[in-house]
Amino acid sequence: MTHMKSQFEEFQSAQPIGREELQEKTGFSGEGQVIQGPWAATKPRVLLSVHEDMSEIREIWHQLEDEGDCSVFQTYAWLSNWMRHIGTLRRVRPQIVVGWDASGEALFLFPLAIEGNLVAKKLVWLGGELAEYPGPILAKDFVRRVRPGQFPALWDEVRALLPKHHLVALNRMTKRAGEQANPFMELGGLSEHNCASHSTTLTADWESYYGGKRSSSSKKRDRQKRRKMGEIGEIAFAMHADDEEKVETIETLMAQKARSFARMGVANIFDRPGYREFYKALATDADSDIARVSSLTVADDVVAANLCVSFNGRFYDLLASYDEASEAARFGPGVVQQMELMNHAIETGHTVFDFTMGDEAYKAIWCENTQYLYNHFDAKGVRGSIAAFPARGIIRLKRFVKNTPLFCNAYLKLRSCRSMLTFGRAATVSA
Repeated sequence: MTHMKSQFEEFQSAQPIGREELQEKTGFSGEGQVIQGPWAATKPRVLLSVHEDMSEIREIWHQLEDEGDCSVFQTYAWLSNWMRHIGTLRRVRPQIVVGWDASGEALFLFPLAIEGNLVAKKLVWLGGELAEYPGPILAKDFVRRVRPGQFPALWDEVRALLPKHHLVALNRMTKRAGEQANPFMELGGLSEHNCASHSTTLTADWESYYGGKRSSSSKKRDRQKRRKMGEIGEIAFAMHADDEEKVETIETLMAQKARSFARMGVANIFDRPGYREFYKALATDADSDIARVSSLTVADDVVAANLCVSFNGRFYDLLASYDEASEAARFGPGVVQQMELMNHAIETGHTVFDFTMGDEAYKAIWCENTQYLYNHFDAKGVRGSIAAFPARGIIRLKRFVKNTPLFCNAYLKLRSCRSMLTFGRAATVSA
């Protein structure tokens, strides 16, 4: 239990609501810390509470994500599953900051966390590297309560409430949180992330959308490949509702991706602690319906699999795989499934198909929207600087290699050689 403290008595002119009234208006248990102003002209009047127990503010969380502005990666379903299966293994301490107005209405929720080691403690976004776009949840009237230019002062107050930390490392932030400007863009120490995200605005029907994206010759090739794939066996696309089917499909996806990772010479992300459990739990969460699990079969064999999430009219493409060893692999089963997914998104009322983070070439075929991502680092003292050095260095190195053709090509060749050795050994062992 975290102690709550109130300093309202020191500032009579602010006339804030008291602890008991705040509890009565919001309904939360009172665990956490609360501070207030009065704010100077550059500071907004906001009550702050900090919570380590996510379930304590679940109702407020759901209300904000339903009525406010955020992405799927700030939802309770996403972050509670991540914390349960990955965060606990990493000894992450959630630090959920909620801002309240004087009437007890929630203005924002910042899903933060403390992680680190004996060298330094870091303040980060909850959700780790799997949250493609970390950030805040903002109530619709947030901008009326926290004016442009006021956020840095409010952020100082937030940090003062949190446990001691030596480094703030907030990565992959978007310029906007839903329909609002992201207030974290007002902080100093911002740098562009090494890759962007891409999305496309969907139209009312698939035929008009597809016709606007593909040339006549491209559509002809698509038809030819699908026809040849159909000669192997019946093609069927399925969105799975049964939990057993979802888990089985995700297991197939992970197995197909493992072979792809080995061929490319990269580490298998599903070998990381908790990753498999997280994705399966997300897909079968009885309290949430954000996950969409699908497969493409040819002659009853799964030749492609996919995990997407749906939130607030946006369809996020997270994980996709195809069976490289199948006969159908020659005819692009992954592309066929991609088009089926986009058609499904249109038919179910989605307005945006989000290909998420990464600058893969195939996204240029579909995407007209590019969203740049930003990192914020703020190191305090020697320990903070030591902790910040590798984090900043890796991002800068990746950006440099990516933007320098000579080094990028050299890296790809090196990775290819590594994959030949690894994949060759794996093939020998399996034989």
